[in-house]
Amino acid sequence: MEYTREHCDKLLASTISYLLDGQEFYEASILLLCELYMYDGWSSSDVTSITFELRGNRAVHEIIQDTEHSATVAIIQAFKSVLPSDYYLTSLTSRVEFADFNTDWRERFLEVIQGKAALNQCKPIEDKPRFTWDYLFFRSPHEIEIAKALGEHNLLFLPNCMARFSPIGQRREADFLVCCDGKWGILECDGDTYHTNAARDHDRDRLFQSHGIRVVQRYTAKRCVENPKGVVQEFLGLLRKNG
Repeated sequence: MEYTREHCDKLLASTISYLLDGQEFYEASILLLCELYMYDGWSSSDVTSITFELRGNRAVHEIIQDTEHSATVAIIQAFKSVLPSDYYLTSLTSRVEFADFNTDWRERFLEVIQGKAALNQCKPIEDKPRFTWDYLFFRSPHEIEIAKALGEHNLLFLPNCMARFSPIGQRREADFLVCCDGKWGILECDGDTYHTNAARDHDRDRLFQSHGIRVVQRYTAKRCVENPKGVVQEFLGLLRKNG
């Protein structure tokens, strides 16, 4: 059987919805970065085996390839839960799929290799993977969804860049430092795999606010995954009003 893009997207959306219902936002946001492809295997009178292939970036690929990774286990269980009863999932594989390249791709990659490209820092957290989008690093798929939503507005934003506070010499990193109509604010994406120390996060927020950043707004992973455009619109409204 040939599965259309509409068919695959419908199943992928159902799986993401299943994960969201179970508060598994990290796993759901991983799938948001993927395209799903489905292939038939063997079949009997009442059951058809099927193989799924997820295509995404390197971080997604490495997670899916690790069959013991907690996110992979949860994603496989979710797929099995939403499949029709006459289908059997035999395997879940992954493949790295890169976005379309512009004609200047050689020059841009050379800048990265030579250290000239304006890559943001995004310091890795322990053994957690970093995700990439548009030559930028992010700690989670939630952040990529917010970055895409911010990118739809005509404004300046700095994702995951380290700030140094003088003269005390402390360093802190904001998820998104955003400039809108000349006003600066910070948008934070909270989740289970990062921002796990609330007291430390609030201390960092106060440090930014003490240096004139009046709007520091936090949003849960749930909201960032389910409605990133709504999160950004709300944040920009608060920034225009209170920044």
